[in-house]
Amino acid sequence: MTITFPGESPEYRAARNRLLDEEISLRRAMESVAIARRNLPPGGPVPEDYLFDTIDPNGNPEK
Repeated sequence: MTITFPGESPEYRAARNRLLDEEISLRRAMESVAIARRNLPPGGPVPEDYLFDTIDPNGNPEK
């Protein structure tokens, strides 16, 4: 199925289809990387306790 917009040129449609193919490839690559990330083995133990820095409701930094 080909979708066209009123008044578009054949050159525009060809370029848009090429871009769409690249976007599909990019999405597939991103999904592949996400799968690989989820399949990583567990990391090592955390050597010490630590605190996260955050912002309190008044906008001040806190631990």
